[in-house]
Amino acid sequence: MSSGAELKGFDDVLRNIEVHLGNNKVKRATSRALKAVANETLEEFKGALQVYKDTGETIESATAGRVTGLASGVPVVKIGFGEGSRWRLVHLNEFGYGKNPHPKGFGVIRQFSEAHAKTYKYRIASHLKTEGF
Repeated sequence: MSSGAELKGFDDVLRNIEVHLGNNKVKRATSRALKAVANETLEEFKGALQVYKDTGETIESATAGRVTGLASGVPVVKIGFGEGSRWRLVHLNEFGYGKNPHPKGFGVIRQFSEAHAKTYKYRIASHLKTEGF
């Protein structure tokens, strides 16, 4: 899933840090910050998924992935659904379906990602600052 959030100026900050500290140290710090913020956001994401709660399996299957994309220069952590087929049910609830175009949880994930788009970059910045960057 992609949140659609665009971080402006984040590349310049990373470039300046790389000049002073070195590429490997910056990658490690960035990965730690992204993973920490993803885990914080995951708890809030699970709270937003309470709308879908019936047996609780959907909420339990929500996971934060590993940091990927370091080689291409754009580190990414995805929040989604782990093992099983829960993502199919969430997709139907998120976008609607033939018989019920607006189910109870319609648009919950989209609203969550839009609401957290601005705060996400500030969380990453605060984690980097606490690590001394």
